[in-house]
Amino acid sequence: MRSTPFVLPLLLAAGVAAAGGQTVGHRVAASDGVVQVIYPSRPGACGDGSGSIGNVLGRNQRYSGEDTWSGHGLWENRQCVRGPARVVATVLSGEVTRLRVYVGPIPATEATTRTLNVGATEAAAWLDELVARGGQRLGSQAMLPRVLADAEDPWPLFMRVARDANRPRDVRQSALAWLSSGVAYHLGIADSGASGAESDEDQMRAHAVFVLTQRPRGESVPALIDIARTASHAAARKAAIYWLGQSGDPRALDVYAELLGLR
Repeated sequence: MRSTPFVLPLLLAAGVAAAGGQTVGHRVAASDGVVQVIYPSRPGACGDGSGSIGNVLGRNQRYSGEDTWSGHGLWENRQCVRGPARVVATVLSGEVTRLRVYVGPIPATEATTRTLNVGATEAAAWLDELVARGGQRLGSQAMLPRVLADAEDPWPLFMRVARDANRPRDVRQSALAWLSSGVAYHLGIADSGASGAESDEDQMRAHAVFVLTQRPRGESVPALIDIARTASHAAARKAAIYWLGQSGDPRALDVYAELLGLR
């Protein structure tokens, strides 16, 4: 998937549905209630259709609501069917107030639930708008379904959000966390998603990076930047990219932009 700094206006222009020239956002907000938007998901992303989502950006993690699991556990035995993605939006007074996201089999829905089947680019344009302008909760909730869309990568938009002092702090932190995952995916060093197995050496290198983060910031951040940019071992580089984002240092975004090839 390609990244471009002009992705938001292009997606918004492309997000016009055939039905009356309305965008997905207009169609979702047309009446109050529950609306589910179904669209193609990234290749490999999978889920059980009822809450568990796996293999997002090649990572050996599962997402469900606001919870995330990693490592080994009972969640690994959950059904994981590839696509499509499904966002269930709650609409009150013409405004989206809540989003829930699923991947996999589409269950039977209540008669009162409206269903929109749209293209990935149309869905991405709608979700981009929510990420860019939604409130603290909604802006963050829109990020996972946006990442799941089989459309242009969202990293330019997430970068702008993370750098925007006018956006709520939680939204900026969510954008930063997703950028960290996006960098690892872009560099080809994300978890396999199939087994998540790491060698003892990999674990030791990742732990060594963590130990480095316990040093004073003036020492640890420059070292993390260097490892994130140049380390030859994937485990160490991935750990440095993650902990750099957790540091709260503004230089993290500059490094992420560099590694993602953003201007």
